Formats: sequence, C-alpha cells, structure tokens
Amino acid sequence: MENNNNTRIFISGKTIVTFVVIIVLVTVAVVLAIISSGEKPEEPKKELITEVMLQEVIDVSELSTFEAVYNGVAKVYNKQKPINIDYYVSYCSKIKAGIDFDKVELSVDNEAKKITATLPEVTITDVTVDITTLDYIFQNAAANNSSVAEEAYKACIEDATTESRRQKDIYTFAQQNAENVITALITPFVSQLDNEYTLEIIVPEVEE
Repeated sequence: MENNNNTRIFISGKTIVTFVVIIVLVTVAVVLAIISSGEKPEEPKKELITEVMLQEVIDVSELSTFEAVYNGVAKVYNKQKPINIDYYVSYCSKIKAGIDFDKVELSVDNEAKKITATLPEVTITDVTVDITTLDYIFQNAAANNSSVAEEAYKACIEDATTESRRQKDIYTFAQQNAENVITALITPFVSQLDNEYTLEIIVPEVEE
C-alpha cells in the first residue's frame, strides 16, 4: 500500500491578484520614502555680472542713434572782400547724431543687484549734402564759374554742420534713442543671468 504524501495546494485567482496589489503598494511606498528622504537638487548658481561682460555686450563703437533731414541756405562771401556775398546756395542735407559707445561708463553693484550706465554727450556724427539739390542765387556774376560747385558744396557742409549743432531737438532725440539702444542691449543679456538686476541710465543734460 503506497503512502501518498503529495499534498496539492490550490491558490485561487483572487488570492493571486491580491498578492500582486500588495507588492505594487509596497514598491510605491519604498520609492516615495526614498524621494522624500533625499536632498533637494540645488538650484544653479547665478553668475556674477561684471563691467567687462557688459562692455562686450555694448561694444558697437560709435553709433548714430538719430537721423534728420535739414534744408538750408548757405552764404558764400567774396574772398577779396569778405563783407560782400557772392551768392546764396540752397541745399538738402542729412544729419546724423549719436554717442560713442566706447565712452559709456558702466558700474555693477552685485549686492544691490543694480547696473548703472552713464552715457556720454551726444555729438553730430555725420553731415551729408546732396549735391544735386544745390540751387544758386548769384549776387556776383563773376562767381558763376567752373569751380562754383566744389566751393558751394563745402560751404553747404559747413553751414549744415553749424546749424545742426544749434538744433537741440536733434540732440534730445538722439539721446533718447541711445537710452533705448543701451536698454535693448543690456536687459536681455542680464535677464538670462539674473533677472533680479535693475538698470539705471544716467544721461548728460542737453543745454538750452
């Protein structure tokens, strides 16, 4: 008579499902415990902003920040008798004004997170006269010769340069545009490194 010691164990489908669910719950709990106990990742350190960095950003040398059209009339005097006018010549010119960006003074206060840009004075950077627009009114007929165009052109350049320096609006608009250019160059660069910095622009007063 054989002694059959084999014991059959029956595991129902419901028992298997319950067992799998328990394993999943335990795994999730372990993962959450590891995450909560771990150290938080450090935020990337913000780079200090220096004057050298900012100078490279605005390194555009002399820049005309305003252009105006000026129509004028120049007087050309007699060389032998300087009190006499040989002729008048009207002209159309373009005046450009701006600042030398190499002369912008930059300072950075990293503790206060403040950037200061001090702008130089606006200057007339270029004067051009359209020679095709010259129109003459002669007081001395002898002045109407082959060299009159060259002489008149130089006189118009001088007159336009002198008159443009008296036009305060040219300096005002050029200065405002220079401020806008500085802001447009510096602000995006600084914001990438640390958007808590503020920018102050100091400009010279335009003389009345």
